[in-house]
Amino acid sequence: MRKKLYHVLCSGMTTRMAGETAHGSAYVVAEDSEEAYRKVRASLDKRDLGFSNEREMYRVELMAENTDYPPCGHSLYT
Repeated sequence: MRKKLYHVLCSGMTTRMAGETAHGSAYVVAEDSEEAYRKVRASLDKRDLGFSNEREMYRVELMAENTDYPPCGHSLYT
C-alpha cells in the first residue's frame, strides 16, 4: 500500500494555549486511517496525556497521498 498523510483529531486536547501543543490534533503518515489513529493513540497513552475520553477519535481526514493523481487533490512526497 502507499503512504498517505492524515490529520487526526481526538475528542479533546485540540486547542492551543500560549506556548503549548495541541496534542489531540496531529498529522500522521500511515497506510490507512485506522493505522493513523492507532499511532496517535499509542503516543498519547504512552505519555499519559489528557484524560482517556479526550484521547478518543473524533475525526480522521485524508490530507495527501503518495501517488500521481490523488483523489484527495494533494500529493505527498516521501
